[in-house]
Amino acid sequence: MRGGAAPPDPLLDVVAETVRAGDGTLTVISPRDWEELRHQEGAVGRNAPYWALSWPSGLALADELAGRELSGLRVLELGCGLAVPSLVAARRGASVLATDGVPDAVVFAAHNLALNELEGEAALVDWREADPLVERGPWDLVIAADVLYLRHNVEALLRLLPRLLGEAGEALVADPSRAGGRDFMAAARKMFSVETRADEERERVSVHSLRR
Repeated sequence: MRGGAAPPDPLLDVVAETVRAGDGTLTVISPRDWEELRHQEGAVGRNAPYWALSWPSGLALADELAGRELSGLRVLELGCGLAVPSLVAARRGASVLATDGVPDAVVFAAHNLALNELEGEAALVDWREADPLVERGPWDLVIAADVLYLRHNVEALLRLLPRLLGEAGEALVADPSRAGGRDFMAAARKMFSVETRADEERERVSVHSLRR
């Protein structure tokens, strides 16, 4: 960390919101003032806290999961942020591991699981360097929302998914029509059987299902 005072603990000033997923709702806490948190993070040389927002792709992925029976499945979320999709997966009966490379995101993910009285695990893992996640596999379902905003992420996810998924496994990747998402899907179709569903409520967001 570069010079300057450490940013305040974001758990000291939070807001709770009710998030709809399918026919149910969840209570999700996030930092109250995102712009102020971004300013504080920037002052000490840290990246903008994009993890601290509920993005449309994450909500679309949560809706997709809300319509599925996941009892007994091992589910891994990459780049979870506030972990709304993981909350839904846990509510649907999955054994969930929500991961993020930002410590504060992992703290909020764990709190959101507890707040909704759901069982699940949150872990500090940069999924782009995910050997520990491979070692814990294979996974029945790997989920990720809006993680393809960098070319490095596209390449990393293409390398990683075949190593994470079991033979009958599935990946669900939600993306808001980013250029990286289009590049990812073009390459993924050479390795996986792909089905795509456009989200009816959120313009530009699609949820892609990938199977071996």
